[in-house]
Amino acid sequence: MISKKNNSNFLMGLLALSVSFPIIVVCSAWLFPGTELWGHFAENLLPELISSTLVLLLGVGIGVSVLGTVLAYLVVMVDFPGRAWLEWALFLPFAIPAYVLAFVYLGVFDYSGYAQVWLREYTGVPGFDIRAGSWAIILTFILVFYPYVYMMARASFKRQKIQMIEAGKMLGAQPLRVFWKISVPLARPAIAAGLLVTLMETLADFGVVSLFNYSTFTTAIYSAWGDFRSIEVAAQLASILVLIAFFLIYFEKKARGRAKYYSSDVSHNRPYKANSVIGWLLFLFVFVVFMLSFAMPMLQLIIWSLEKYSVEINKMYSGYFSATGILTISATILTVTIATLLALPSRRKAESKGLQMLIRFSTLGYALPGSVMAVGLLYGVQNISLISIYLGGESINHILFGSVALLLFAYVSRFMAIAYNSTSASSEQIKPVFEQSARLLGSSRIRLIREIYLPMMTPGILAGGLLVAVDVMKELPATYLLRPFGWDTLAIRVFELSSEGLYDRAAIPALMMVFLGAIIMLLFIKLDSDKY
Repeated sequence: MISKKNNSNFLMGLLALSVSFPIIVVCSAWLFPGTELWGHFAENLLPELISSTLVLLLGVGIGVSVLGTVLAYLVVMVDFPGRAWLEWALFLPFAIPAYVLAFVYLGVFDYSGYAQVWLREYTGVPGFDIRAGSWAIILTFILVFYPYVYMMARASFKRQKIQMIEAGKMLGAQPLRVFWKISVPLARPAIAAGLLVTLMETLADFGVVSLFNYSTFTTAIYSAWGDFRSIEVAAQLASILVLIAFFLIYFEKKARGRAKYYSSDVSHNRPYKANSVIGWLLFLFVFVVFMLSFAMPMLQLIIWSLEKYSVEINKMYSGYFSATGILTISATILTVTIATLLALPSRRKAESKGLQMLIRFSTLGYALPGSVMAVGLLYGVQNISLISIYLGGESINHILFGSVALLLFAYVSRFMAIAYNSTSASSEQIKPVFEQSARLLGSSRIRLIREIYLPMMTPGILAGGLLVAVDVMKELPATYLLRPFGWDTLAIRVFELSSEGLYDRAAIPALMMVFLGAIIMLLFIKLDSDKY
């Protein structure tokens, strides 16, 4: 038995180590001696990068936590007009890439945008610079990323025991007190998991911060690599992002402590009935969030697409669409499968502290820009090829460079955190008594996993798969650098057009991305609704 457990731990450790390969290569950059360029970055740019990145993380973290949790609680626990359709509509912002929402808002609200032109001409209000300060970029990130918290908090609220909620009501507690004292503490693991993914996504973003001319570690990494051609300095800056991500994970785990949050039997809580005035005010609040995060950007994309349809009609978008679909499906299946293996409760009990740290380390890729992950892979493969040639073997560059396999590897390493956080949160809610009962009845390990663990982990697996699929579809830098010849995706097309300032022409491929993302979202919502 010990031998089997050791073998299992070894195999899982090897799997986690493989996923961590690009991160290890990035961190190994500190083995190289310091350069004058690094001294310049450290002395002149590093303090500003740290302060601006912390401001961004703080603002986005508070915003998505509050907005995502409040929206989830309202659609689950409060009965107000429009609640039924708004519950699923609030998922749809997932389908819009952050850089698409950014260029839509810049096209509309920038100084030359028609919103400011109208204000100046008809109201006399002076113009303003939407890029000034950090408020606009923080608001953009909040509108794009709140669904991470909303999705996980909503699932947690739906699983909470009805007895505790009803007890609070019977004791005369007002809805706000029940929300703050009962519902939120029980949902904290789900909220924290969504927040963790959001902060990692914010750390790794390049498109939005570059459009808003906002300096972060990511823009500095691109500058070190693109402008100064220093992979070592880019990797050293990226390793600081890994360190920040590690501390985010550590503090979230430390705050949770030894508390257990086992799931209960699903039972429908009777929602609070909002009176007419309060109900319509709640509807207005939720509807405004939906309009700002999805409906308005979609309408603008449609308007631009109709204006440029005659120009773009001859462009062949079927190839972009099929390449996006194939890569998205393949990467999602691979990532979710590996994350599920690493998060299985029966294996997690027997793992060592070192293996736990290694698994957590393998999830840090989400904090790295896709371009740095790509550099890590290319640099690592190049070194392996040199070692192989030195030992008398052959180079593997011609096999992996420009291959779909290397691109899928980058996706798995980049988005492992999403799938693992979601599946792990589900596995932690499985009561140990289920495994103990199955073992007493002589159930095999395979049957235990197939008939108990996987069905009970399905909500987390589905949620993780959805998040991975949408993020793979939107991923730009890694796809741009590692894609094989002829595998241009919709994200590549949007980047090529928007980088030239052709926002209206970029609307058609962006709209196709949103359409594909919306299909994924609606499919998940249908599967998710069947559980409740």
